[in-house]
Amino acid sequence: MAQEKGEYRPAIRLIPPADEQVVEILSDGHQRFEEQRLSRAERTRLIEMRRKEEERKRKAKAKAESQKANRILTYLPTSLIKRIKQIAETESVSMAQVITFFLFEAAERFEQGEISFWGCKHPSATPRYDWILVHPQDEERMEKVESRKNKKS
Repeated sequence: MAQEKGEYRPAIRLIPPADEQVVEILSDGHQRFEEQRLSRAERTRLIEMRRKEEERKRKAKAKAESQKANRILTYLPTSLIKRIKQIAETESVSMAQVITFFLFEAAERFEQGEISFWGCKHPSATPRYDWILVHPQDEERMEKVESRKNKKS
């Protein structure tokens, strides 16, 4: 394969790497080499773009960190997720807003005695909790409770 006169040939060629660190070192060297070929204005633009990207990432990370205290991970039955999604779409709001609204309403009614856990608490098999609370419409968890009752009897 003959090379034409004046054809660009990189000094550093990427080779099949032995491991991840070698890949990173070679790609960094190749990237620096490619950047040296750019004009001063192009390099300035590239540096500015990188600075903006780093700033955007820093802000996103800070935002996620500040929201961490307001987050909770929970498992919801698929039927309930569908209902919440439908309500959110109908009302043109987010699912998180619907859930938050419903939780505030339910907590208030629970404190006023309008809602109770009577008949929904079942003995827990774990030492961490004395009871498990299962809503009658939560078919997924009710099946687990029923199967545990059948095993004992």
